[in-house]
Amino acid sequence: MRIGLFGGSFNPVHSGHVGIASRAMSGLALDRLVVMPAATSPFKAGDAAPMFDAAQRLALVRAAFGGMAGVEVDDRELRRGGVSYAIDTVREIAAENPGAEIVFLVGEDSVEGLPRWKDYGELKRLCEFRSFPRTRESSTEVRRRLSAGEPIDDLVPPAVAGEIYEMFRPRGRG
Repeated sequence: MRIGLFGGSFNPVHSGHVGIASRAMSGLALDRLVVMPAATSPFKAGDAAPMFDAAQRLALVRAAFGGMAGVEVDDRELRRGGVSYAIDTVREIAAENPGAEIVFLVGEDSVEGLPRWKDYGELKRLCEFRSFPRTRESSTEVRRRLSAGEPIDDLVPPAVAGEIYEMFRPRGRG
């Protein structure tokens, strides 16, 4: 069994994330891919409050990946809370799936920083890292456009766009 793990802030999820998942499923011969929104990334712990809270990010990730065969959304890091360290999740997945090969997906921009990850030596023993190039879509650009009142339809899957527009739709006064 080959299990892919795809974690991140997903603040918000965008079409590039979905493309990486699709390429990973086909190109890495994964039996399943587990997408895990982080409660708080250790590398973003001091950032300002996110535009999307944990429940919203989880809903958007479910909307983005809901129809993909072999892909499941796992909320364990959100339920755990605090800073989400890859090693904690990889240990759990390895314990739940004895003998499975674990492949951890990262963006190519993260590869250089991997040695700074918590318990990196153990992490390397427990999983294989596979990197993917950055895409033209970015969560930062989605947030910028939303703040400016600009459309995001070319950056996110249609189901995600619908959810986001609903989240930001002005509510009538009661």
